[in-house]
Amino acid sequence: MNQTALPSHPWKALAATVLLLAATQAAFADDADVSRVEVVGQMPLRDACASADTDLPDALLGAWDDAARPSSVVVTFKVQGHAVYDVVPQSDSPRTFHQIRRAVHGLRCDGGDAGAHNVRFVVRFVDGAHESRVAAIDDSIIADPSGR
Repeated sequence: MNQTALPSHPWKALAATVLLLAATQAAFADDADVSRVEVVGQMPLRDACASADTDLPDALLGAWDDAARPSSVVVTFKVQGHAVYDVVPQSDSPRTFHQIRRAVHGLRCDGGDAGAHNVRFVVRFVDGAHESRVAAIDDSIIADPSGR
C-alpha cells in the first residue's frame, strides 16, 4: 500500500513558499524602477546633427567609391542627447554599409532633450561633372503609414 508522503515539517515548507513569494515580489518591484528608452518621434537630420552639412559629405567619400552610381541608400539612426546609436544604412554592399555607419557615428549630434529621436535621411550617390564626387543628402520626413 502506497501512502502519500507528507512533509515531516509542514511549517518549514510553508515558510519556504512564503519566502519565495516575497523574493519574487521584491524582484518585480526593483524592475519597475529601471528606466526605459522611449523614442518620441522623428527628427530631421539637420536638426539632430548640426555638423551634417559640413562633415557628412567629406565622411562619405569612401562610401562613394564603393557605392553603385546612381544609387540611393536610406539611413536610419537614433539620437539621444549627444549619443548616436542604432545606425542602419540599407545597403547591399558591406563596405558601403560600414562606411556610412562610420560617417554617421562621426557626426556631432544633439537631440535637444533626454528623449530618444529617430532620424532618417537618404544619401544619393550620383556621377558629377568631370568625375567629381557628389553625394546628395535628403532629410525630408516622409510620412510612414506604419507609424515608425
